[in-house]
Amino acid sequence: ARISTLTMNVEKSSTKIQELETARDTLDKALKESRQSLSVKVKELSEMQLQYHTEKRRLDDELSAFRKANEMLNGKLKKEEGEKPILSQKIKSLEDTNLILTNTIPVKLEEIGK
Repeated sequence: ARISTLTMNVEKSSTKIQELETARDTLDKALKESRQSLSVKVKELSEMQLQYHTEKRRLDDELSAFRKANEMLNGKLKKEEGEKPILSQKIKSLEDTNLILTNTIPVKLEEIGK
């Protein structure tokens, strides 16, 4: 009876060991798949970070170029605004000269005609 009990206990233990080994193999396989999946995700993330940094650098360069262009245009605008009173004065002077000539020409033509 003792041998029979021991034999049954060995068979139960052997079955339990096989079940545990099967469970371990299943978990090992799942772990391997999870690691592979994680590796793929890490690679994808790395590629996305590279794309992000490349695009950020491009946009930063573009922004810098726009700022330089804006500064240049603001400088030109200030220069032109500074010249505006001078140009207005020249226009006024030319208009005055034109008015004088407009009034003088008929008189001179009349003098020439005499």
